[in-house]
Amino acid sequence: MKRLSFSVVLFFLLSVVANAQMGGFGGGGSMKGRMNSGHFYGKVIDSATGQTIPFAAVQLTGPKWDSVSQTMKTVIIAGQLTGDNGEFSLDKLPVAGPMFTPMQYTLQISSIGYKIYTTTLSFDISKMMAKAKKMQAAQNNNNSGDPTAGLEGLIDVVDKDLGNIKLSSSSQQLKVATVSGDPPPMEIKLDKRVFDVTKSIVNAGGTAEDVLKTIPAVNVDIDGNVTLRNSSPQIYVDGMPSTLTIDQIPADEIDKIEVITNPSAKYDASAGTGGIINIIMKHNQALGYNGSIRTGIDQFGKPMVGLDLNVRQKKINIFANLFYKGIEHKMYGTETKDADTTNKNGNLPPYLDINQNDTNSMTGHFAFVRGGFDYFINNRNTLTVTGTYGNGNFTSLDILHTVTDTLHGLNPQTISSTYENSNSSRVFNNVGASVLFKHLYPKDEENITASITANEGSTSGTGNYTISNYNSSDGLISQINEQQTSNGSSQYYVGKADFTDPITKKSKIDAGVMATINHVNSVNSILLGNFEIGNESNTTDYNQQTYAAYFSYSHDFGARLSAQAAVRAEQSYYSGQVTSSDTLKLAPQSLLYFFPSAFATYHLTDKADLQLSYTTHITRPNFSQLVINNYSNSENVQIGNPNLKPSYQNSFELNLIKNFDKRNNILISAYYKITYNIVASQLDSSINNPLLHQIQYFSTYENANYGYSEGLELTSQNSISSWLDITGNINFFESGINATNLNIPDTAKKFLSYFAKLNLSFKLPKNFSLQLNGNYMSRAKIAPGGGGGGRWGGGGMGGGMGGGITPSASGYIDPNYSLDAGIKKDFFKNNKLSVTLNVKDIFGTSVSGTNVLASNPEGVPLYNQTTSRRRDPHFFQLTLSYKFGQTDITLFKKKNNNIDMGPDMGAGDSAQ
Repeated sequence: MKRLSFSVVLFFLLSVVANAQMGGFGGGGSMKGRMNSGHFYGKVIDSATGQTIPFAAVQLTGPKWDSVSQTMKTVIIAGQLTGDNGEFSLDKLPVAGPMFTPMQYTLQISSIGYKIYTTTLSFDISKMMAKAKKMQAAQNNNNSGDPTAGLEGLIDVVDKDLGNIKLSSSSQQLKVATVSGDPPPMEIKLDKRVFDVTKSIVNAGGTAEDVLKTIPAVNVDIDGNVTLRNSSPQIYVDGMPSTLTIDQIPADEIDKIEVITNPSAKYDASAGTGGIINIIMKHNQALGYNGSIRTGIDQFGKPMVGLDLNVRQKKINIFANLFYKGIEHKMYGTETKDADTTNKNGNLPPYLDINQNDTNSMTGHFAFVRGGFDYFINNRNTLTVTGTYGNGNFTSLDILHTVTDTLHGLNPQTISSTYENSNSSRVFNNVGASVLFKHLYPKDEENITASITANEGSTSGTGNYTISNYNSSDGLISQINEQQTSNGSSQYYVGKADFTDPITKKSKIDAGVMATINHVNSVNSILLGNFEIGNESNTTDYNQQTYAAYFSYSHDFGARLSAQAAVRAEQSYYSGQVTSSDTLKLAPQSLLYFFPSAFATYHLTDKADLQLSYTTHITRPNFSQLVINNYSNSENVQIGNPNLKPSYQNSFELNLIKNFDKRNNILISAYYKITYNIVASQLDSSINNPLLHQIQYFSTYENANYGYSEGLELTSQNSISSWLDITGNINFFESGINATNLNIPDTAKKFLSYFAKLNLSFKLPKNFSLQLNGNYMSRAKIAPGGGGGGRWGGGGMGGGMGGGITPSASGYIDPNYSLDAGIKKDFFKNNKLSVTLNVKDIFGTSVSGTNVLASNPEGVPLYNQTTSRRRDPHFFQLTLSYKFGQTDITLFKKKNNNIDMGPDMGAGDSAQ
């Protein structure tokens, strides 16, 4: 027994060395199971309150020998979640590396609401050797006594108590800290721009429509149609297509807006023709309970209430959002339509002079409910289930007065007037659900996500129109009672999976699959008196399915140059039929297309990058354009064309990004898009309808040769001081269309326009904040494809061609400008209570006007039309918001002093 102590120590040390030399790092290799004797343990607490932090993620990384590359690689050695009392314990750790060198570990601890804690750790090998020698000397000098004396000190070296580890609160915690170091309003990334809208004042109490009006390069017209760089974008919600329109998404529920101007092959090919706008909803996962409650009232006395709440205990986080808004709008418009004066005495279309005045008011309400839960299975697997419900009910009253002169006042008997009084209503319901699963692999950035989203909606509407026609002496000529009814339903399902794997330090692959299924059914009836007009009433049933897969490879060629190449394949199927007086079936169609994309980035400096990108996209004709004859507007009838082809687009973009610091940057972009077989709405003919006593214009859809758009855009963000942030944007652009194949002269002519936007945010004394948002649009050609995401359910998918452009109409949008403002006052500690007053279109200058010269397919001028509309000038709203929260998890359970280590994350690669 005299040498037992030294023998024990020697065996211990040799075992450690042998394990290290034979690849036992991280619990792997042939010596796995032998003496990995290292042990780190401690407790995680809040630095301000001293309370323990349960379910914090603890991760230990260190070196491991890779037999393939014959090099040491950094891998995850061990990890777990802290127990209810904040304690963790990581054992069976290698103590030494090759040649008995100390193992160098990195310990990282993270928890939602706290800053990430990182430190380096190792076991003191020299101290271990010194203790071993001291034990040997003691044994040599003392042949009696306890042979294991001194082992306790040796064990202390490999059994390391890290004590209390303090985590500092991040600025997102409501209870402990006030907001400090606010995130920048705009973050520029290589593939997108990200805008933080949580601090926006002018949006308080509004909808996504109000939010998008503040985003650089984005324009929202009077009907809620969205354009991005003068093209119609796809609207996403949380990275997925949605049937919600922008007026159905509460502004106070939005966290960020992502703008992707040139989407790669990773994204839906039909979504990229006009770019993508991704609306990211708020999703609080803080421990305890947190939330806010809001209420407000607008100038018409319409109320608004909202509630956000999340409760997180252990592995479950439950969240809910409620929103209700009363709505009232007033719109005023004028329209003139004059036939070309040169044809007044000729044999061409008869001279016509029409003047209209329109007064419209709309009232109703909108309600939105969103709720769900996160299940943190372990530190690498998360399951999120979300459900949504939206309901709206709107009633509209419209008075339209039309004065028609067929001889330009030369004969009073040729002047007539029409009064059209309408009363319409619409109800919609939308139910949605989604399931998202995300798995994080031990390798940094390697992950897989899978999701399923389902949306089902229904709409119903009625419209009653009384059309009274009078002669020049105000004598009643005729009175017509027309009724329109519509009922529709839609089902939209999306399933997708994405995988990312950084195969080396310089290379990465991305791959994914996606499936969308869309079914639409509608019943539309038009009646004169009690008589249904068969050829104008119809029942439609439409199905579309798209299946896609993509693959992307990225590689860094050195310190300065990186590139990405990708390809996407999409197979689409669609079919349907329209039943009216006749039945028209759309023959099932199957289309397979491939969409390549390429990105190259050159790092000029540490803070400046130059990027060139090329992408391809498609616009498939929608069912309305293919087969539906739309008589809902009795003056302008749209006829479907089943022979339409898809439009294919090539898009090029060059970006220069300069980041001066986190809050000061500039982006300069040059872009060019050309779209072949672009869908156009072409005027066809006109008739004098004896039943309606009015002229009807008929249009159809055709494929023009091509359309193009090009421009130069500058976007900058500057924090002039701690009290002023400035975000500015100006976009110079031009566009045109070549439709010579439709016997129309080439209209792809240069016409330079520009759109500018400026946002100023002030932090004033006494907890006041002020925000100003102004925009200006110069005279511009009418945008190809119109806009997406429109109000009251129009353009629900936020993209596509809309009604198509009109190559036979030389159309322009009149210049307009507006200024919105908001002022906020914060009260109490941590600014828990806020009162906000915002005003839209302060000076009443936001007027939507157009000027169009239309011709028939033979090039004969039909009419010149001007329009002017204004909606809710000087509109103001007052909003009150109160934030609450408590991060002490012990409020929701009995005190438990037992250590719950949580699920073991495993070690090394075995945790996959």
